[in-house]
Amino acid sequence: MTLALRILPFAFAALLLLAGPVIAGPSAELPCNRPLHLAFSMLPPLYYLGPNGDGRGIEVDLAQEMSRRTGCVLQPVYESRVRLWAALDASQVDISMSGVATEERERYAVFLPYMHFRNVLLVRNDARATPVSTNPMNEPDTTLALTSGFRYGPTWDSWIGQLQARDQVSLVAEEGDAVRLVAIGRADATIVREIAWPYYANQFSDRPLRKIDVGAVAGTMSMVLSRKTLDAAVHKTFAKALSDMKADGSLRRILQKHLPVELVDRVIDSGR
Repeated sequence: MTLALRILPFAFAALLLLAGPVIAGPSAELPCNRPLHLAFSMLPPLYYLGPNGDGRGIEVDLAQEMSRRTGCVLQPVYESRVRLWAALDASQVDISMSGVATEERERYAVFLPYMHFRNVLLVRNDARATPVSTNPMNEPDTTLALTSGFRYGPTWDSWIGQLQARDQVSLVAEEGDAVRLVAIGRADATIVREIAWPYYANQFSDRPLRKIDVGAVAGTMSMVLSRKTLDAAVHKTFAKALSDMKADGSLRRILQKHLPVELVDRVIDSGR
């Protein structure tokens, strides 16, 4: 049984509470005339499972607040990251609470920015890339575990291409699986968002990991709305709700709940 299938029975019970009672039938007073399919992917601290198997994270709290402000019912589903983009393009998903814009993705989705992020390398403490100052990107025999469907950005693309050409890249469905390959010695390194580092350091505390900051260019995390299944009025409604959350401090409070205090000011997108 895959990881995605294992978490579904636990995650759905919690996630289905996100939007409150289901709206029965269309309403002229609401921008959404049906429940909207909201896709979550395992991506801590954006989305992860608590000790009791309940869905937690920035995306869960953001979804609750967006539902309250827009009046739209958000019906959760689970998708791996690589499957998410195919589902959006195929009109099977309406919304994701996190995604990185690319020219191809903007063909079928609208992106509403709310957070900046930077990627860092995650390696084992006993990896070949020692001492701490050594950068595995400069080692020709480095093996890398990556998550299918991720776009890591210009800092990484050329290096990843070189390793792929030498068959030194392993692709997995979930980011946590990539970290696990590093932790057990099946890969030398993986790339994770800096905001995810505290989560993985705790999860794999029995196999010490360390991060290496290579000065990667910052990216932008956005809410993702389908162009195919949602009209401009819905896009506008969600954009206004997100803008209001930035203005009244609600977005900051959500980030403060899930991120170390020193990271919040660096990552929050306070623009309207």
